[in-house]
Amino acid sequence: MKKIKELYSHLSITVRFTLIIVLAFILLASSILFSAGLYTKEKLASYRDIVESNNNQLLDKADSYISDIANVTKIPLTYKENDMTYMSLLSDFNKSGNASYEFQRQNEQIFEQIMMYKSDVNSCFIFNNEGNGDYKVKYAIYTPFDPTGEEWFLKAVEGFGKPVFVKTYELPEVVNEKLRPLYVFGIARGIVMLRSGSVIGILLVNTDVSFFRKLCDDVKLSDGHRFLIMKDDYCIYDSAELLTASDIPEQSVISTIADKSGAELYKCSIDGITSYAGSVSSDTFGLRIISIIPSDELLGGISRIRISGFIQLLLIIFAVLMLTYIAIRKVVKPITLLSSMMKVAESGDYTAHVKIDGSDEIARLADSYNSLIDKTDSLINEVYLEKIAANEMELQMLQAQINPHFLYNTLESISMMAIINDDDTTADMAATLGSILRYSISDLNKPVSLGDEVSHIKSYIQLLEYRFKKQYSFELDIPAMLYSVPTPRLILQPVVENAIYHGMNSVREGGLVKVSAVRTGENALDITVTDNGIGMDRDMLDNLNDYINEKNDLFKSIGLRNVNRRIKLFCGKDAGLFVYNAEGGGTKVVIRLT
Repeated sequence: MKKIKELYSHLSITVRFTLIIVLAFILLASSILFSAGLYTKEKLASYRDIVESNNNQLLDKADSYISDIANVTKIPLTYKENDMTYMSLLSDFNKSGNASYEFQRQNEQIFEQIMMYKSDVNSCFIFNNEGNGDYKVKYAIYTPFDPTGEEWFLKAVEGFGKPVFVKTYELPEVVNEKLRPLYVFGIARGIVMLRSGSVIGILLVNTDVSFFRKLCDDVKLSDGHRFLIMKDDYCIYDSAELLTASDIPEQSVISTIADKSGAELYKCSIDGITSYAGSVSSDTFGLRIISIIPSDELLGGISRIRISGFIQLLLIIFAVLMLTYIAIRKVVKPITLLSSMMKVAESGDYTAHVKIDGSDEIARLADSYNSLIDKTDSLINEVYLEKIAANEMELQMLQAQINPHFLYNTLESISMMAIINDDDTTADMAATLGSILRYSISDLNKPVSLGDEVSHIKSYIQLLEYRFKKQYSFELDIPAMLYSVPTPRLILQPVVENAIYHGMNSVREGGLVKVSAVRTGENALDITVTDNGIGMDRDMLDNLNDYINEKNDLFKSIGLRNVNRRIKLFCGKDAGLFVYNAEGGGTKVVIRLT
């Protein structure tokens, strides 16, 4: 650290200002990145709620539809025509394997009733226990298939009347080649003859997977939004039409997404594309909805804003550096000339004068220097060396007085140069800062009027408004009749500064600091500084008040303790500084003068 300070002290003013500006913009860029990260996190949380809501909506519609299909498979259990129940015809068909005309006619009516009740149904099949049966399909097929080796058929027989979800499969024997492959899903139910206590047939009702496509289109957020409807490790439907009717490997990304379902969207890479995914599941039929959205479609706007922001930031950095260089050069060049002339004077030559054109502060400083060396040269020529030695201390004191005036003159010079360059903001800031410095370095032991304190705090607030712009607002509510009340110097600024940098350090907009004053007695006055910041809990508030009154050393800042001490010295032990929690949140600091 010592080496860094030493190196910094040897840098020129131009390099120092440049480093400070670059550091400021680095911090600004870091702030942009941090804010973008927080914004991205908030957007992801918002999108997660939307995605979860859409997934649940899709899952509810799928479960509801499948439940309706399960209900219509009960129709054969109660179907009866001309005092002849369908169950008796099915029982005969199961025994003989021969489909009578009446059995086929009632099948046709039952199938039509099912398709009329659920228009998305595309095929109905009735099988006996041997796999023989009748069917009705919206598309022409060659011949019904043999289902006896299928898992769903065996489960329907074993389920003894319970509905069995049939995972997506390709409907075989479709005549139209353009329809192939035709993927369907459905419900199978074993039809039980209660008198014999046995399953006498299997009813299968199928729906085209295009039904799922319509459901997914209703809730998708973008063109690339992909949905997968899963049952265990089997993909019933894939809106990208890549994995429909296929098993998903256990170690695949899709399986990982199902396992990672939680409070946040899961970030993953699918086919080399960074995406965000989430999933929800249902216990009704064991379905799981997996939703996958490419990152570019989900957060593309944020990325474009971030890139645009950095481009603008780079342009601003370049422009500010150029303007700063030009402004500093106009200040540094004459100061460098003046410095070199001072070195000439240090060598004993008091005849060299500095010539700087203009009438600004630096030009006046050069005139003062010329006058000074002329006077010094005259003194050397007029008095003895002993007299010069006797006045050496006086000259050193004179130099000490020049330094603050040099600072004020430099600030005024900066103000004038800013005005010349049409930079009114910098000019106002330099003038305001000069006013604050003059007020701050004055004798703290001399009292001032409350009006002087109000003028000083207005200047301080003006500087804060340049920095924080619309982040904070300030209100002053002090009657003019109180301006003549004597007060210690610099008791308002430390309290307002503490409210800004501690009470509202996390407030990004809508911040408010209010300064008010009211008489509480004939010789008593309360000045209140209130903010709407984060406030403090009771323990922290008690500890802070004890610290201000020097009862503990739990805090590092000495500003409030110093103000409290000076108030008590000025007004007595009943006066001082008191901290409270403000109504509605924030902090209230009362400065009591007696």
